[in-house]
Amino acid sequence: MLFTTPVVLLYPGEIYDLGLWIWICFFIGMSTWPDLDLEFEMKHRGYTHTLLASIVFGIIGALIILHALPEHTFTAFLGGITGTWSHLVGDLLTFMGFKPLWPLSDKEIALKLFRSNDRRINRLFGKMGVLTLTLALIGRALK
Repeated sequence: MLFTTPVVLLYPGEIYDLGLWIWICFFIGMSTWPDLDLEFEMKHRGYTHTLLASIVFGIIGALIILHALPEHTFTAFLGGITGTWSHLVGDLLTFMGFKPLWPLSDKEIALKLFRSNDRRINRLFGKMGVLTLTLALIGRALK
């Protein structure tokens, strides 16, 4: 959610615009999709943790909204892609390497700043995301 805050603050339209809220919903909702590999017993941080997967998830987001709100198809697509990217950025900070640029590159990347199962760090990032997004939304609404 930390990455939603700058978008909310820089969004040129009104805070009540449906497009912004659709993007936020798809961003947050699809940010966990890379971990579907755990549910389907695939190699963790394999294919679902790539930029290619982010495009696939974006397309799925677009298809989900296509018939209900076709004018927001691209917004849902962007929400799915950027939500996935935020997950990948978070995973890059951990010790476990993965290949986010596959199929363009087979290079494994890990910044090794903290462990992915560190509850303190995970809670800290979660709370910071909720707090900053809440403050950004309140600030925009009060303008």
